[in-house]
Parts: sequence; structure tokens; C-alpha cells
Amino acid sequence: MLFLLLALLAARLKKSRLAKKLVIAAGIVFILCSTGYLPPFLAKQLENKYSPLNASTLKQVHGKIYIHLLGSGYGADTRLPATAQLGTTAQVRLIEAIRIYRQLDSSILVCSGSSVAETVPQSQVARKAAILLGVDSSRIITLDTPSTTREEAKALAERVEKNATIIIATDALHMPRAIKLFLQQGFHPVAAPTNFKVLQTSNELSLKWWPSLGNISLMDMVLHEYLGNLKSKFSPL
Repeated sequence: MLFLLLALLAARLKKSRLAKKLVIAAGIVFILCSTGYLPPFLAKQLENKYSPLNASTLKQVHGKIYIHLLGSGYGADTRLPATAQLGTTAQVRLIEAIRIYRQLDSSILVCSGSSVAETVPQSQVARKAAILLGVDSSRIITLDTPSTTREEAKALAERVEKNATIIIATDALHMPRAIKLFLQQGFHPVAAPTNFKVLQTSNELSLKWWPSLGNISLMDMVLHEYLGNLKSKFSPL
């Protein structure tokens, strides 16, 4: 859209050659972002950094294990149970967190997330959803104020000891940035990636060259993570 707007401006200024080049650039960017080549490739580079967690490897860990369920949005529709109020991404993350929780007797579930437009923090909605799904309420702690992953890591650092075992449950695409932010707070986090966007199946689509909104959406998420990583390098702790 930016290239097209610039092309329109160039055309109005009677710079036809520049306008044509900008239109071509817009077409190239559209093809790169909308077809099934570049977006999945870039997503794989992030998602493949951490494998799904085998919780059995942590059963020998002594002391408390905190499973930090990172926030990702919800809608406070009081007609619905807490499980349905959580967004799709939050639901998938919660499922992964509970999967691990049920395998580790000493684990504690950490629900975090503030609220921008709603009156109830997301952490409390996630807590209610976890209880509905069988999690012991005495094994849940909440962090009600964080609105970003950096703030979630900071809030947890203020709540638990730095040498505790921390498991992060979040999207595979988001995991590399989350790990970096928790490392900055002095933790040695364990990755529990979920909600993989690029699945390695035997029935991969043959029409990769065909533009789709799904690829554009995936590229948007990828760019969000890469820009977030860049920002974290220059932002203060």
C-alpha cells in the first residue's frame, strides 16, 4: 500500500518512470508476502529453534516448577465460560500449559496479562479457565499488571526466585523472543512451544504460488517477531 501511494504521488507529479518502478515494487512485495514461499520459510526459522517440551525430562527436577502461561488476549463476554472468553491463541497456550502441569506434581501455573479495555485482567480469566479444566486453584498464581512479554518476565522476576525452574508456554513463533526476555531477567527458562503455524505434514499444499490472506497474515506475525527482537536489543531492561 505504501508503494502504491508513493506511485500515485509520483504519477501526480508527472514522474511516470518512478511511478512505474514503485508499482513494480508493490507487485514484488505483494507476491513475496502473499505466496507460500517466503512467509513459511521465515516462520520456520523461528519455530524450529525450540522443540515441543517432553515434560518427563523435568520429573527429576527438585523444587518448584513454574509454568508461565503468557497472555494473548480475551473478550469479557459474561455469557460465556472463562474457557470461551479466551482468544484462540490463549486457548492453545492454556492447553499446552495444562498438559505439562498434569505431568509435574510440583508445578505451579502462572497466569499473566493485564486488561486494556476490559475491567477484568486476562490473568484472572485464564485462572478461571484453568480451574474449569481441572487445575488446582492453590497451584495457580496470577500477575495482573503486565501488558507485554517484557513486563511479564519482569513481574515474574519480582514474584519468584531466579533459580526456580521456569517453563514458558507460548506460540512457537513467539518463543525465541520470549526466551531472550526471560534470560534478561536472570532466569534459565525452558521452552514449551505450541500453536505452530507451519506444520510438517505429508500433504503440503501444492499451490504455494497462489496468493492468500493466510500467507499475508503469517508474514505480519513474522515481521512482528523480528521487529520485536530488534526492539528488545535496544530497549532498557
